[in-house]
Amino acid sequence: MSVVSNQVRCLVTGEETLRFVNLCRNNGIELRHLVRRENAIQMEIDAENFKKLRPLVRKTHVKIHILNRHGPAFFFYRHKRRWWFLLGMTVFAGMIYMLSLFVWQIDIDGNRKYTDALILQALAQMDVKTGCRKSEIDLPEIEEELRIMYNEITWVSASIAGTKLQIELREGDLKISGSSGGGQTGNVKRVENRENNPKTQNGESETDLPANLVADEDAIITNLVVRRGTVAVRYGDEVKKGDVLIEGKVYIYNEDETLKKVDYLTAEGDVFGKYQELYEKHYQRKHEVRSYTGKNYRELGVAIVGKSFCLPVWENILKKQLEENTLSEVWSWKKQFRLTPTFYLPFALEYTEYVPYENVVEEYTDEVIKKMAEEELQKYLNELEKKGVQIISNSVTISLDADGGHVKGTLILDGPIGKEVPISSEHMASTRHNE
Repeated sequence: MSVVSNQVRCLVTGEETLRFVNLCRNNGIELRHLVRRENAIQMEIDAENFKKLRPLVRKTHVKIHILNRHGPAFFFYRHKRRWWFLLGMTVFAGMIYMLSLFVWQIDIDGNRKYTDALILQALAQMDVKTGCRKSEIDLPEIEEELRIMYNEITWVSASIAGTKLQIELREGDLKISGSSGGGQTGNVKRVENRENNPKTQNGESETDLPANLVADEDAIITNLVVRRGTVAVRYGDEVKKGDVLIEGKVYIYNEDETLKKVDYLTAEGDVFGKYQELYEKHYQRKHEVRSYTGKNYRELGVAIVGKSFCLPVWENILKKQLEENTLSEVWSWKKQFRLTPTFYLPFALEYTEYVPYENVVEEYTDEVIKKMAEEELQKYLNELEKKGVQIISNSVTISLDADGGHVKGTLILDGPIGKEVPISSEHMASTRHNE
């Protein structure tokens, strides 16, 4: 049975209804949805087979009552005088089909570091943007190019549903070298993407170049754990900024304890030290705030295939007011129309509101300045603790005068003090020459 076939639902009455049904079966006439009633049978039959029932009705003396008719032929017959309605439906169906050939919405999920605007810009370089034909979009190419352009993207999935292009991506786990546990307790401050770095034959990353771990603060060593390299300091040593803590090389000796060779690598380890840090902030008492004055002005428009059209009356009023109020905030939103969750249309409703304001100079009170300074100091101390830094003492004080507030003092901290510094190729070459 065709999905768009013409159907007739009818009621057969009489004393020989069963004989009528048997004759229909013998003559190859298909009857569907038969329901037995008192001296009657309700059924459905194709419109083309309905004409074949006449001789069988005469033979069995039954009567047929048509209950309803449905199907394309009956629909067009009922609306033959409303040709404009049928024409409109045809045009509408054609427009929907044409719109379904293009992409009108691009959604991006899973991105944290790379913004939507950055991903959309990369897609535009591949000629993928709203309004492009779906047949011209190469999904595997999009996935590959995004991984190449942004090395911290480890997984990309591009798919098309309806008129929406869906980009789902996963950024690589940012790992701090030398970290342990849940917090940042390691020394190496170089952020790496372990999933994307190509490997060499010995299993090390190409970006894992030989480097020393050097001190980035003047400190006293309080804890030391070496994972790779040769230790250059001991517990309790005083080090200056730039001193080598762990050398990025390993000395290999012969059996007679003479130096055989030196292998270079990237030093890794946890080196903690006690050091001082100067904390200083200044807060101005006078500051500018926005004072909203006048009346807000609104603009309503529609966007068709990326082009905006505003109501002429509102536009004229807006231009006049903007000349009088040069400073204004702009609030706007855009709502794109869609037929289904994935079938977006190239039409959008745009709303823009202009809020005029003036800059007014005000002064903070002593209580406000003190509260701001305390909150910012506490926020900074919390950030240090999250990085594994222990706060030993805090001598920061807050002073107030006519100009504002001054925060100054010394923090004695105990935390990671190491950073990677690459070993120069000249130094490695001279060492190999001496061997």
